[in-house]
Amino acid sequence: MVGCYFPADFQGEFVTQVSGKGVEGMANAPIQYSAINITFNAIPVWGYCHKRVGDNVLLIDRFNDKDCIRCFRLQRRSRNVIEMFAETFNRCYTLESAALASCSALNSTSILYRTKEIDGSATRREYCPIAGLYHFKYSVNNNSAVSLECNTFSSEFSNCPDGSILQLKFKRCNFEKRNVQYNCLGSWPGPNNSTYFALWDNDVNDGGPQYRCGLYYVDNKRGKTYMALSSDSSCTQDLDNATHGYETLILSKSLNQKKMPEYVITHVATFPKWAQGVWKESLIVNGTMTFTDLNGYNSYTFITVESNEETGRHIVYSKDQCEQSAFVCLLMRQRSENVLEFALGTINNPVSYQSDLCDDPYMDKRLWMTQSRIERVVESPCPITGQYVGRITDLSGMCAELSSNCNTREIMYFKVNDCESGELYEERTYLCLGQWEEDGVMYTYTMRNDTATNECFVGLIVNDEEIYIKEAGDHCTRNIDPKQQGMRLYKKGQCYGNSPSPAPTPMKPIPHNPIMRITTPRPRISGTTRISENAVSSSTLCRSTMSTTFMLLVAVVIAKVAFPYTLE
Repeated sequence: MVGCYFPADFQGEFVTQVSGKGVEGMANAPIQYSAINITFNAIPVWGYCHKRVGDNVLLIDRFNDKDCIRCFRLQRRSRNVIEMFAETFNRCYTLESAALASCSALNSTSILYRTKEIDGSATRREYCPIAGLYHFKYSVNNNSAVSLECNTFSSEFSNCPDGSILQLKFKRCNFEKRNVQYNCLGSWPGPNNSTYFALWDNDVNDGGPQYRCGLYYVDNKRGKTYMALSSDSSCTQDLDNATHGYETLILSKSLNQKKMPEYVITHVATFPKWAQGVWKESLIVNGTMTFTDLNGYNSYTFITVESNEETGRHIVYSKDQCEQSAFVCLLMRQRSENVLEFALGTINNPVSYQSDLCDDPYMDKRLWMTQSRIERVVESPCPITGQYVGRITDLSGMCAELSSNCNTREIMYFKVNDCESGELYEERTYLCLGQWEEDGVMYTYTMRNDTATNECFVGLIVNDEEIYIKEAGDHCTRNIDPKQQGMRLYKKGQCYGNSPSPAPTPMKPIPHNPIMRITTPRPRISGTTRISENAVSSSTLCRSTMSTTFMLLVAVVIAKVAFPYTLE
């Protein structure tokens, strides 16, 4: 039995624009936002999760003592941005069949911007898609008699020193000098080789948009980057393409002020042959490696000047997106055909080459960065074969299942369901990219198919009947004991398919009392899925304390967006 739920990546608190340019009849109103909460099984402002049909979901609510069913589709554009597709907000259906039929007529209706994570913590920013130091021209298409513009490449644009924040310094414009900061919330593919991006301006206090959406395009032939933003928080209003929008910028890369040291020019070495190629966040060509650290909000270029393939240690000249440079040791390991890891030494020399940078004392505190090959010649089978199940001890009544496919052994499935009813609450599919043994445990690097993100698992295979597994982040965090900290799973059956399951390779267990944990708890649903009358009354009471001005605005928005429903 499949339950109706929203995956953890969609859950959290969001806002969406409800007044201003992009909302019908409100073109001259200040831009206002409405809070949207996506829970495990509901979007309370629109209804409870009734049924999932492919990528679409039916939400059910009550209106005039009748069921009100509508079809939605939520498309995750980045970890902080969700695009909502619906037929229309003021129409719903009393019959499930009619609501299902409406799923074929969904249109993009709103953009949701994350304000809090699933656990209530602050939103995690993303590394800005346009990185480095630039100068730019600027113009505003606001149909006014006097256009605002900066018509020389004097203004400055960068994501320095924090790679998740864009810094714009307007200079020599026909308006006063000013500085603007944008927090980067994510990016996703756009039309004609352009890219959408989302920004958050937390200093807006004049009724303008706090959240911005735009397009950019990199023209390598001309050496320019073209960037345009919409006039509100939508990705469409006054935004045609990367060169035509409400605000447009033309970026030109700043000239490199730092000369490459003579030692680097005369001592270029090469990285190993097996490491050459395109990786998830890296590109290695001969002796040059570029790497984007999405967690640390930096990007680097490493040029190796001394290479020892036997030890895997390379002295490199490192330069980040802000032109900060130094000599440092880079340790590289091939974990499998499709996985490499590297770590940097604990000291560096910002001035000149230093022969002892790779000595043992400087390499004992390794923070590994894990990379997966993009163009894979061969696939890697998953380390488990069969169906394994177990109870999640810190989530009462919930069970987990980990299973493999006999015919495509590089695929691994993970499910969370109700132990008694079998109702499915979460389902994920992983592509195994490679695994290796280290310090008595096995690391498995995977790609999660629904989000195309990498995840690492650390496991212990006691025998063919018993395994332990624990999430280890996106860069295979060390010092995790899967038997003490992970989930304990027992074999239930063979792998999916016609072939019998070969036994996994036994590994020696480590002496700790086993416990099971789940790293992303799921609330268990019990009883009815309707909002109680008390909950509705409390919400109404809370709203009654708002200011009269805001209530008038909300009344207009609700009249146009939410009520009255057209029941069909």
